[in-house]
Amino acid sequence: MEELQVNGTTIENMGVLDLIEMKPEDLGAVSLIQNVGLILAPESLVGALMKIPQKNVGLTVTLPSTTGKIKLLSGQFTVNGEVFANRLGSPEDILVVTGQIIITSTIETVGFKEVIVAGQLIAPKKAESGLVAAVTRMTGQVAYYTAETPRLFVGEDTFSKAFFDFIDDKLAMVFVGSFEFESDVDAALLKQKVSEIVVIGELKAPKELIPILQYLASVKLGSIIGIDHAVIQSQP
Repeated sequence: MEELQVNGTTIENMGVLDLIEMKPEDLGAVSLIQNVGLILAPESLVGALMKIPQKNVGLTVTLPSTTGKIKLLSGQFTVNGEVFANRLGSPEDILVVTGQIIITSTIETVGFKEVIVAGQLIAPKKAESGLVAAVTRMTGQVAYYTAETPRLFVGEDTFSKAFFDFIDDKLAMVFVGSFEFESDVDAALLKQKVSEIVVIGELKAPKELIPILQYLASVKLGSIIGIDHAVIQSQP
């Protein structure tokens, strides 16, 4: 998570602003919060937080009071369903997901008081019933895949034919961000190498690939956009 940046009395330019351990008096000198994607704050801080002017703040998630610990998953992780069991923790603990998390197995036991999802949770379809029972508050996104071992791509990237030539078995691809397939990738190659795709964000590809990408997309929380490479290459 980013380090808290305070310029004078301004907190700004952060993906996640973690105020979980803060007390109301800790915010007394703050006059502005701006350019923050997500604020995490306990219920005890809501009054003080509401008094501070905010600009360009995406979402505020209020966390309930608890005698346990608040455990935060922020960033990009691959975990199994056992993480929800919280076997070394307390039943009063709260789990907060703010990053992009891939779950690789079913959820057998939930050992948290609450599970709050404010990021992207990607899970196998077979884990859907357990996940629905586990999550108590959802302000993010959940996507399900059917493959056994998907690959997670986060951020921005471009894929050429050379990438797919390295794939021996069919690959399930999960895209979180902005991605593009180059013009040397054709439909036959995708049909041979890719079992399914999950799109959370934007996927660009040559127009002739759009039908097969739509077919392969088991989940689309974003856009699949056709581009004309011939026109792009002809531009000066």
